[in-house]
Amino acid sequence: MKVNIKRELETRLKRLCGRPSPTKRLIIVLVVCVVFAAANIYFVVSSIYSIGKNDAKKELLQIEHIEGITIPKNDSINFFNK
Repeated sequence: MKVNIKRELETRLKRLCGRPSPTKRLIIVLVVCVVFAAANIYFVVSSIYSIGKNDAKKELLQIEHIEGITIPKNDSINFFNK
């Protein structure tokens, strides 16, 4: 049944859009490239801006050393070592 729904949707889209001419296809590809390029530039610029802000410095991760674990003497792990 899923295959029939997929085919039906596909045929309706083909009827709605039709087959684009080579010129229309080129325009569609160029528009999609421009939209994605603009989105990419926006994300890069906003990331660089947020790195430079003073508030962003507070949000950076603080790296600390891991503290050692002390196992009590009466633990079950040390029971077999006796």
